[in-house]
Amino acid sequence: MGIGLNVGEWELLQRNVGEWRGWFDSLDRTLQCTKRQPSLLTLKPAPPGVPLNLTLLLWPEGAGSSSPHKLPAGEPEKRIVQSFMRLDPDMGVFGTGSFSRGTLYRSTWTKLYAEFGFLHDQRRHRLVLLWDGAGELDRIVLIREFLAGSSALERPPLEPDQLIGDWRCDLPSPGDNICFSASDLDRWIFLPDGGAFLAPAQIDSHQPFSIEALWLSSATRLERISRRYSEHGALSSVNHQLLTR
Repeated sequence: MGIGLNVGEWELLQRNVGEWRGWFDSLDRTLQCTKRQPSLLTLKPAPPGVPLNLTLLLWPEGAGSSSPHKLPAGEPEKRIVQSFMRLDPDMGVFGTGSFSRGTLYRSTWTKLYAEFGFLHDQRRHRLVLLWDGAGELDRIVLIREFLAGSSALERPPLEPDQLIGDWRCDLPSPGDNICFSASDLDRWIFLPDGGAFLAPAQIDSHQPFSIEALWLSSATRLERISRRYSEHGALSSVNHQLLTR
């Protein structure tokens, strides 16, 4: 069951409105791309009390061009249409318009998943992580999206050196400094388009764990989202930080 959005949450969510062109890349456990689907996601604005309409079109592999700003050739092979007025309990929207959603309670009969959606200016960087029934990280989906009509570019692949050093926290607690060292980043998995994530390859039952993702949207702007689970498998907290330097 969904819960009602207040005006503030509705406005934050609508920072994502627009026509977003890009790619859905499916990666295996070694981060090799096994499938690339060109995509077009349209989110139409709506005032409070009026449904928000989302349409996602996916084209088959090979239908796209080297530029996300050009529509793919041919007809899409999949169309997803959603209309909603409520924010599901598994989703949180943050002050930048970025969001996260995922499994609320991990058990032996549910498969764990987590989605991280980062938004900045005319770009979106999204990451979906999926575990199988045995608790092993099974699939990684990296989604790079560009606002139609813009000249937005993909970010370079992220490297640890770009993060090392002091960062100032602008949200949610302005003024708090964070310092990344090389050892802090040892277990992070670095991705194309300025992204990275830290997640267990195997979920250990009865042990607490966390799933984190970040996006370096510019050399001086970093967003980080973490989802933390208790030893009982229940989601205990979702935290978001906007860091600058």
